[in-house]
Amino acid sequence: MKVTLHSGKTEELEIGHLTVEKLLQSLKISQGEVLVVLDGEIIPEDYVLCNSDEIRIIHVVFGG
Repeated sequence: MKVTLHSGKTEELEIGHLTVEKLLQSLKISQGEVLVVLDGEIIPEDYVLCNSDEIRIIHVVFGG
């Protein structure tokens, strides 16, 4: 799987089948601070990813 991290760095990962939640845990990224995008769509934490997916992890900024 190709993962573009919020830092802009791209990584290739072999994951088999893994949920978004488990992927973020393995990358030590807090779910509450990011959105995960696949094909231009935000995907939920229970979505099952596979090795052919290309996702982008976007850091969400809060404030006002």
